[in-house]
Amino acid sequence: MKRPLGTHLVWLVLPLLAACGTLAQDREAAEIATQANVAPASAPQELPLHAQAHAAIAPLAFLEGTWTAINPNKTVNEETWMAPRGNTLIGTFRQIRLDGDCSLVELSQIAREGDQVLLRLRHLHGRLEVPQGREELSIFALKSLSEDRVEFVGTGSAKDVHSVTYHRISPTELIQSIGFAPETGQDSFQTHY
Repeated sequence: MKRPLGTHLVWLVLPLLAACGTLAQDREAAEIATQANVAPASAPQELPLHAQAHAAIAPLAFLEGTWTAINPNKTVNEETWMAPRGNTLIGTFRQIRLDGDCSLVELSQIAREGDQVLLRLRHLHGRLEVPQGREELSIFALKSLSEDRVEFVGTGSAKDVHSVTYHRISPTELIQSIGFAPETGQDSFQTHY
């Protein structure tokens, strides 16, 4: 039985059309991949020696990350520490009120200076104003450092703060404790992130 000429053409053209469709899909996929790779992911950079964490700062790497706590009154504390670099470690803190506004901001720096390691804190109001009477930095000296725990003691205008302690008790839990001299009348407190 002979097939009509049109049937033969269909059998010849169908594979060509399928091949063209596959080529068009491949071309489209290649264009999408090219667009997606416009900004290729960079390989981790090897830091120059001066930017690598100094031996006195490196053990504080346990602080790195963002730590969040919901307070009993439902305000939210969030503390974030960058990776140690060179002689410093930088941290930020914010407290979110019930109305969603930021009530308090704190900028922290742990720095090696000569044979000392100091914690410096700058307290700011939610809109970054320096609170009246707190224009001076709060400075704390390293008291002790062990694996997953560091303690500082207040100096100068912060001398009434007997201890600022950070203790990572698990990969996802950090406890910050603040202790005051009894004569201040302030209660010590703890934040469980």
